[in-house]
Amino acid sequence: MLRLYQSNHLESLATRLSGLLAEPAGEALQQEQVIVQHPGMARWLSLRIAGHLGICANLSFPLPAAFIWQLFHTLLPDVPDYDRYQPKRLTWRIYRLLRDVDEKLTDPSVTGYLAGADDIKRFQLAQQLAMLFDRYLIYRPDWILKWQQGEAATEGDEWQAGLWRHLTEEDAVHWVSLQLQLSGMSTTSFQKILPPRVFIFGVPTLSPGYLEIIRHVASLIDVHLFLLNPCEAHWADIVSPSEQAQLALQSREQALYLEVGNPLLATMGRQGRDFFAAINEMDPGGEELYQRQRDDLLLHQIQNQILTLSEPQSGCSTDGSVTLHRCHSPMREVEVLYDQLLALFEDLPDLTASDILVMTPDIDRYGPLIKAHFSSPGSRPKIPFRISGGGLLQDNPLATALLEIVQLPGSRYPVGSVLNLLEYPAIRRRFGLDEEGVERVTQWLNQAAVHWGRDGESKHSLGLPTEQSNTWRSGLWQLLLGYAMQGDAGELWHHHYPLDAVEGSEGQWLGGLLAFCDALFALEDHLMIDRSSQAWVNFLIGLTEQFFSSDEESEAQLESVREAIHALAQEMQQAGIEEQIPIAPIRYRLQELLNISVDRGFMGGGVNFCALAPMRSLPFRVIALIGMNDGAFPRQQPELGFDLMSSAFRRGDRSRRADDRYLFLETLISARDRLLISYVGRSQHDNTLLPPSVVVDELCDSLQLMVAESGMKEIIFDHPLQPFSRDYFLADSTLFSYSAEMYEAAMRVGNGDRNELPLVETPLAETEGDGLIDLQQFLHFFTNPLKGFADIRLNLDLGQAGQLPEEREPFTLAHFDRLALEHELVESMLADQSPEALYEQLRARGRLPHGMAGEQTFGQMQSRAAAMVQRIQALDGGDLLQPLGVDLKFDEHRLVGHLHGVTTGGLLTYSTDRLYPYQMVRHWIRHLLLNALNPPGVTPTTCLLEGDRTGHYRSVETAKVHLDTLIRRYRQGLRLPLSFIPATAWIYQEKLEQGGEEVARKAARQRWFGNRFQPGDVDKPYHRLLRPDRPALDQTFFDTSRELLQPLMDHLEWQG
Repeated sequence: MLRLYQSNHLESLATRLSGLLAEPAGEALQQEQVIVQHPGMARWLSLRIAGHLGICANLSFPLPAAFIWQLFHTLLPDVPDYDRYQPKRLTWRIYRLLRDVDEKLTDPSVTGYLAGADDIKRFQLAQQLAMLFDRYLIYRPDWILKWQQGEAATEGDEWQAGLWRHLTEEDAVHWVSLQLQLSGMSTTSFQKILPPRVFIFGVPTLSPGYLEIIRHVASLIDVHLFLLNPCEAHWADIVSPSEQAQLALQSREQALYLEVGNPLLATMGRQGRDFFAAINEMDPGGEELYQRQRDDLLLHQIQNQILTLSEPQSGCSTDGSVTLHRCHSPMREVEVLYDQLLALFEDLPDLTASDILVMTPDIDRYGPLIKAHFSSPGSRPKIPFRISGGGLLQDNPLATALLEIVQLPGSRYPVGSVLNLLEYPAIRRRFGLDEEGVERVTQWLNQAAVHWGRDGESKHSLGLPTEQSNTWRSGLWQLLLGYAMQGDAGELWHHHYPLDAVEGSEGQWLGGLLAFCDALFALEDHLMIDRSSQAWVNFLIGLTEQFFSSDEESEAQLESVREAIHALAQEMQQAGIEEQIPIAPIRYRLQELLNISVDRGFMGGGVNFCALAPMRSLPFRVIALIGMNDGAFPRQQPELGFDLMSSAFRRGDRSRRADDRYLFLETLISARDRLLISYVGRSQHDNTLLPPSVVVDELCDSLQLMVAESGMKEIIFDHPLQPFSRDYFLADSTLFSYSAEMYEAAMRVGNGDRNELPLVETPLAETEGDGLIDLQQFLHFFTNPLKGFADIRLNLDLGQAGQLPEEREPFTLAHFDRLALEHELVESMLADQSPEALYEQLRARGRLPHGMAGEQTFGQMQSRAAAMVQRIQALDGGDLLQPLGVDLKFDEHRLVGHLHGVTTGGLLTYSTDRLYPYQMVRHWIRHLLLNALNPPGVTPTTCLLEGDRTGHYRSVETAKVHLDTLIRRYRQGLRLPLSFIPATAWIYQEKLEQGGEEVARKAARQRWFGNRFQPGDVDKPYHRLLRPDRPALDQTFFDTSRELLQPLMDHLEWQG
C-alpha cells in the first residue's frame, strides 16, 4: 500500500516519520530503510529522529537508484550487486568501444569527430553518451526496448541505437530489462524477502520509471512517501504568466480557464507541479500535515501565500525578515554577509551558528573567499563555520600536488611549475628540503638560468633546435660541477660551466633537488606505457610513496588521495575494463574524482556553507543565498546536438533550469526566521547596475506588490565598493559594519588622509653591535636606503632573492643584464682573456639568446667593451694594489672592511652606457674612504668613465667629515626609513646648481612621478611599503638630498 504524507514543513514530516519508526512493523532487529535523495538529507533526518526517539539506530538511508538496484539484486536471479550501466562505469565501456570507432560506429559526424580526437576527447564523448543513455534508461525505457529489438525509436537515432546494441551484447542486465522481469514474475515469494515497509523521504522528484517500480513495490509492502509540498491546494493546473500567454495564442477560450494563482509557485514550481500530478495519478492514501505560519513577518506572509495559492497582498510592512544585498564583488558579498550574521545574533538572542545555512551556486569560487574572511575576522567576534560540498582539490594540497606531478611529464617542464611542487611540505620532506632550502634552490636556478625543457633532446621532440642552454640538465650540471670543483669555477668542463653557488652543507639541498628532478623526469617514460587498471593503481599509489612524506597532519589527506585512486580502479574493473589504457583518460578521470563534491562536515557545527544544489532544501532558522548573479542561477545546461530527448519533451522530464527554480522555491519556504540574498549587482569598474538572477527578480516582483516601491528601499540594500566607506558608520545610515579596522580607515579617509599606513611608524631600537659598521653593508645601504633598511633591519627582500626564474629563454637581453655582461667582457679583455672563450662560457651559462641572435648580441657587446678597454688602457692608471684595510673611527662608531680596486692612480669606475645616481653615490663613498685613508704613493682621485665622456672626483680634504655625516644618516636610516632616493635626489641637486630651487623641485617631481614611458620612484616597491604615508617630496627629502649630494657635486668634474 502506498501512503503519501505531505507538508510545507520538513520538520512535520520528520516528526511523523519518527512516530512510525517508534512502532516496529517487523522483527525487532530488522533494519528499516529510509530512501533519501542526498546524504545531507540523511544527516539532517537522523538528527531529527534522534531528537524525537532519543536514538537513531538500525536505519539505512539509501539513495533511490541504489535502493532500486538492491531490490533487483535481492529479488531476481543472476543480478550483480552493482549496475554496469551506471554512468561512471558505462563511460569506460563506451570509451572502449569508441577506441574501435571503425568497427562500432558508422555515423559520419561521429567518425569524423573521433578520427582527429585524442584520448581525452574520446573519453569526454564517452561521458556525454553515458549520461544520455542513463537518461534514456530512466525517461525513455520504450526507446531502449525498441533499440534492443532492432527497431528505430525516433528520428536520427541510428548510430546511438547501434552503439547501444553493442553495449547490450556485452551485458544486457540493465534496470529496464530487470523491471520487465520483475513485473512478469510471481509476487507471492517476494513478500517473504522484502521488508514489511519502506520509507521515502523528502525527494523533490522521481522519474516515471522509478514511480512505476515504487507502485509495484507498494502492491507488495507498505511504502510511506513523505514529500515537501509548498502548497496545500490543488495546484496541478496552474500555469505561469508566460505559459498562460502561450496557451492564449493557441486558444483564447482555453486561456479563460487557466489561473496563475501565486506567481512564485506558478513560475518556479513546474517540476513539483508535474511530480505531484504523477503521484496523485497513483491514487495514494495519506495525511496532510501542512502548517500555516503566523503573519508576523514578511517572510511568513510570502510562505503562507504560497501555501494557500494566494496572490500577493498589498499593504504589508517591512521587518528585515527578507533582505537583498547588492554588492560590487564576491568578496564584498562575503564581507557583508559576516556583518549581517553578527547583527542577526544581536536581533535573535537564542540564534546559534548551527541554525544558519549559507548556500551559493558556485562553492568553488566563493569557498576560498569564505574561508579567508571567516577565518580572520579581525576585531569582530569570530563566527564558527563549516564549508561542505567542495572537492578534495579545494582543501587537500596532496590531491592537487599529485595531479600536478602526473600532468608535468610530456610538458615543457617550466621552471615555475616544477618549483611549485616543492612548495608542498610533504614533497619537501621526502627529498630532504625545507623552506630555506627551497629558497636557496630557487636562487641557484636563477643563477643557472634554468627556464624550461628537460634537456636539448626534449626540445627537439617539440620541433625546436637541440639546444641545451637554459634547460634543467644544463642548470643541474652547472650546480654539480660548481660544487665538485670549488675553487676552479669559471673554466668550462666538457662545454659545461661550473657554477660556484652551492656552499658547504648546502650540498644536502642540492642532493635533494637532484633526487627530486631525477624522480620527476623519470616519469616521462613510465607514463608513456599503457597499463591495466590495477597496474595504474599500483603505479599511482607508488607515486604517492615516492613523492610524499606524510606527517600526522597530512596522513589523512594522503589517505583521501589513495581512496580516490582505488575508486578509479574499482569503477574500471566493475566496467570490465581489462585492456591496457593510456594515461590521458586515467589522469582526466582522477582529477574529476578528486574534485567531486563531498559533504564533509555538513551540519557538523557552526554556520553551514554548501553549494546551492538540488535536494538541499533543508529547514534552517536563517538561510542566506550568496552569488545569486544573473547567469549563475538558474544554471544553464548546454544542449548536446545528439540529445534525442531535447526535441521530444514529455511530462516528467527534468531540466537543470526547472530543478534550480524549484530548489529556490523550496529554499524560500524552508527559511524559518530570516532570508538573506546577495549578488554582484554593481560593476567594480563603473558602478553600473547589474541584474540579479531571474528568480531573485521574480521574488522582487512579488515583494513590490506586497510592500510598494517605498518599502523596497528597506529590503534592497546598496553596499559601497569598499568596506571602509563612511556610509557604514553614519548614525542615520541603514548600513553598518562591526569592523574596528574599517571604522579607523573610514575616519582617516573622511579626514582627507588617504595615504596608506607605513610599515614602521616609530624608530626601531638600536641593536647590539651597532657601533661596528661593515663597509660592504654601508655601501649597500646608500645604493637604496629604503631597501637597505628592509634588508638589514627587517630581513625583508622584495627583489630577486625568492623570485621564480623566467619560464622562457632570453630572446633579447634586458638593459641591465647587457650592462653586466659588457662589464664582464671588459674585465676579461683587461685580463688578456679571449672574447671567444667568454662567449662559450656565456652560452654554457645560458646568458645569451640562442643561435644567430646570441652571436649578434655578443658581437655588439664586444664592440662596446673593446672601445671601453681602449679608453681604460689609455689612462695608464698605474698598478693595481692589494685591497686596503679600512678601520676608521667616528666617535662611537667604527667603519671596517676592505677597499678594493685601488691603483697608484687612484680609483676607477666605468660603464659602457652611463653611471647611474646610485653608482655615483657608491663610488663617492669609496672615493671618500680613499681620501680618508690617504695611502702613500696613491693619487686620491677617482676616474669616472661612461658613454663618451670622462669625469673625476677630485681629492677631498674633509673626507672624514663627510663620512661622519653619512654614518649619522646611516644610523638614522637603520632605525626609521631615510628620506633619500638617489635617482630623484640626483635630479634635484643637479638642477639646483643649474636653475635654482623652483626648477630643481619641478624636475625632481617629474622624476618622482615618472610618465607613461618611464615609471617614477614613487611606484618602487620599497617606497610603497615603507613610506606610503609621506608626502611625495617633503622638505626633509630636499634637506637630506642637499646634505648628502652637495659635497659630491662640488668635487665632481666632467670632460666631454
